[in-house]
Amino acid sequence: MKSTIICCILVSVLFSLCILNTEAAFGRKPKKLIPELETKFDILTAWVAYRLNLKHSKEACIGDYGFTDELATNLVKIKVPNPNDQQKCYVHCLYTKLVFYKDNKINMQAMKESLFEIVGEQRLVNIVNGCLNAGGVNECDKVYKFHACASPEFDKVRGDIFLSDE
Repeated sequence: MKSTIICCILVSVLFSLCILNTEAAFGRKPKKLIPELETKFDILTAWVAYRLNLKHSKEACIGDYGFTDELATNLVKIKVPNPNDQQKCYVHCLYTKLVFYKDNKINMQAMKESLFEIVGEQRLVNIVNGCLNAGGVNECDKVYKFHACASPEFDKVRGDIFLSDE
């Protein structure tokens, strides 16, 4: 968590120095990014912050469950056929550490705060609302089924932002 905060502060300071305070820092008139690049910078900054939070949550949950990194990644990517209860609880752990699941329900506010810049508000609301009733017999199953429903939609968002790995 500390490194996530430090990273966000560093990005903000660098952005401020490079864009907002150029004149004060270097005696020149500040230059602004063109709107398209400014939007992309905001998306990239939000993506980096989210990925750092996810990395720390993943590390903590791997420690709690003793899973390999490969298994943990495959669980998040919904590539484990018929996950058992412990594997579903790993996903619950991630959502809890990310504060996406709080007080026995999906925490839309935390998801908005973390993913708004990346996904866009309406698209995020549509994804979450479309998966809220995915079901589940217990808390871990409920979170896993929500994630299994939402994950392909978030993959589409990622595909809209980044080039494919292939």
